[in-house]
Amino acid sequence: MKKILTFGLSLIAMITLAACSGSSATAASTIAIDVNPSVVLELDENDEVINVILNNEDAETIVGDMDLIGVDYNVALNALIGSMVANGYISELANSVLLSISSDDAVREVELLEELAATVSSYLEGNAINGSVITQSLDFDDDAEALAEQLGISEAKAELILEISEIDPRVVVEDLALLSINELNLLLEAKNYAMDNVQKVGSASELGLITADEAYQAALTELAIDELTVVEFEVELEQEDGVMVYEVEIETADDEFELLINATDGTVFVETDDDDDDDDDMVWPEDALTEEEILAQIATDLGLDTALMTEVEVEAELDNGIAYYEVEFEYEGREYELEIDAQSGEIYSNSMDEDGYDYDDEEDEDEDYDDEDVEDEEETETETETETETETETESEEETDSASVE
Repeated sequence: MKKILTFGLSLIAMITLAACSGSSATAASTIAIDVNPSVVLELDENDEVINVILNNEDAETIVGDMDLIGVDYNVALNALIGSMVANGYISELANSVLLSISSDDAVREVELLEELAATVSSYLEGNAINGSVITQSLDFDDDAEALAEQLGISEAKAELILEISEIDPRVVVEDLALLSINELNLLLEAKNYAMDNVQKVGSASELGLITADEAYQAALTELAIDELTVVEFEVELEQEDGVMVYEVEIETADDEFELLINATDGTVFVETDDDDDDDDDMVWPEDALTEEEILAQIATDLGLDTALMTEVEVEAELDNGIAYYEVEFEYEGREYELEIDAQSGEIYSNSMDEDGYDYDDEEDEDEDYDDEDVEDEEETETETETETETETETESEEETDSASVE
């Protein structure tokens, strides 16, 4: 249950006083701050705090005996973020903050979104933390309120989860609710969803995760596969049952394997018994688009020419009762990875969507790792070794020439 506190009194008196004062003071703007502690600040027309709402026990720890009533919103925000850093809720291991804003003035809402993101980023930078700030408009949606109460999460986090589920119906909201804000940030970066209502600055910390290469090596060990026999492999960051995992796909000359590796500790992740029951019973829909139709749909949506697509790979998948295709191809030197609904042709995620949550033209993030990355690393190592050998030979020749002169 949400707790409304006015500081300096006993708990019962505080709740009573806050409830009474709430009837006479209407909030002009609302700021929700979520890390794991979830705190909501209600502001008057002068941007001063008139109410503080604590959504969980961690929020009580963060606020402590601070009296934020009547304080300017920037001062209050800095105090709360500072307390989260001091108490270890924000660090280099978990550097993500979700800011959700609502205001009676639409222009002021946009200003607050930008100002507060900059304020938090600056504060974290001053504390030697490369932070990542997610911002969204807070709509006070009835569905979000119901979901928040059902799952015991903040309304702001519920709105973010519902936004994700609208874009990608394969996700299970109960699973997403188990993820921390930093883990949600990592997932959104891995998927590169195009989200109109959600923006961010900075990148989510991966320091709490093993690397994709370590996950690949763990899968090889578990499956007792000699790396020299691997023809092709791919590693992608996903979530399963509310746990961040690496999905490792390995192909040898004789077989294909798929394994989930816990992204935190490197152990093999075992799905719950009922995870795939629906998918096992489900048959591929008769009205599903063919691979040719899917490629044509992608070309139409993205303005591409199918004749110029090379290295095309299309895989049919079933997830939570939904049929979709995983599509990979190269186009004019750029690598595309898409997930697209098999029946409607709707694109769920597109690695090269410039409007995406974490679009990166270089695509050098650790969330996606495959055999081509290994080849690039080997080429770089070879080039480095060649350069080193050349430098050594040059130095040797110079020494010989110098000795001859003497």
